[in-house]
Order: sequence, then C-alpha cells, then structure tokens
Amino acid sequence: MSGGRKGYRKCDKCRRNRAERFFVSKRGRTCSSCRKRGRSKTSHELRMSRTYGLARGEYDELLKAQGGVCAICEQPRRQRLSVDHDHRTGLVRGLLCRMCNGRLLTSARDNPETLRSAADYLECPPAVSIIGRRYHTEDGRP
Repeated sequence: MSGGRKGYRKCDKCRRNRAERFFVSKRGRTCSSCRKRGRSKTSHELRMSRTYGLARGEYDELLKAQGGVCAICEQPRRQRLSVDHDHRTGLVRGLLCRMCNGRLLTSARDNPETLRSAADYLECPPAVSIIGRRYHTEDGRP
C-alpha cells in the first residue's frame, strides 16, 4: 500500500481509510463498522422473514416504494420503520413509524371509521360552530 498513512488501511466495503484497530486481524479487509452494519441488516431480514413472511429485500422494496417515509404521517425517521400488519388476518399493510403504528392505529383499534371521524373533527371542530373561534393562551386572556 503506497502513500497510505502508517497504521491505517482502506476498508473494502466503505472505501474509508480506517485505523488498524477497526479491523479484526492484520488480514481483515472489512472494518468493524461495515461488519456490524452487515450483521444488523442480515438479522433484520431474518426477523422480517420469520415474523411477517417477507422475503429477502422486500422490506427495502416497501421502504423505497413509500419514499423512505412512514405511510401515514409521511415523516422520515432515523430508526427503522415498523412493519404494520392486521393482527387478525396477518396481512402486511406497510411500513409505519413507531408513533403511527404504536399509538395512532392502536388507539383507533385499527378502525377506519374512527380515523375518518378524527379527521373530520380536526378539519371542522364542533366548538367553532357553537362558540366561534376561541383561542387559548397560557395567561388565560383572550
């Protein structure tokens, strides 16, 4: 390796120049970060296959089709999205953030009518037609 800094070498996967301590052995070609990422992806694919019946790459296919965001709130997340499925039938519906999957759908008990009613409520709150537009302030003054 000509021109490289002493005690450093290039990882075959990420192509970054890394210190020797990032490699398992003198002959190791992949840095610890890339090895960990690979193990994480493999274990995730195995769990998706066992739990939801998703074949290798189908999670990534769903994620790409959804634009890399939650199917409901359309917000990007730093964590992996959860696989949403119907607990009665087992039907895989899509990928959701933890907030939408764990709170929104759970509190609505997977009932579309409840969610439609909530959307109607937010778009046209009944208090506005009864008492007009009233705004709450912290100090209690209008």
